[in-house]
Amino acid sequence: MKSIRFSTTTLLSTTAIAATILAAAAFQLTSAAAPVQTVTITAQRMTQQQKLAYDIQESGQMMQVVQITGKRLSAEEKLALDRYDQQIKQAKVRVHKKPQLLV
Repeated sequence: MKSIRFSTTTLLSTTAIAATILAAAAFQLTSAAAPVQTVTITAQRMTQQQKLAYDIQESGQMMQVVQITGKRLSAEEKLALDRYDQQIKQAKVRVHKKPQLLV
């Protein structure tokens, strides 16, 4: 009885291994040498007038203007901003600090 079980097990194992090998061979990818594609992009440099015309065309005939103004800070104003930034950083550290266990 043991020899039947052994031979059955051997036969099933061999069949499983053969099926695995055949399935792997059936789905194995073959690498075909694909031609290397080359893309060449050429363009002329745009003049300022062409850039402006393109921007107007893309923005829908509406030109947007951004105006940035500022003033130079005095030494006292710089110190005040630095102190304010330091206070914000300390407050963030206090919030993110892990509570210590009391023993």
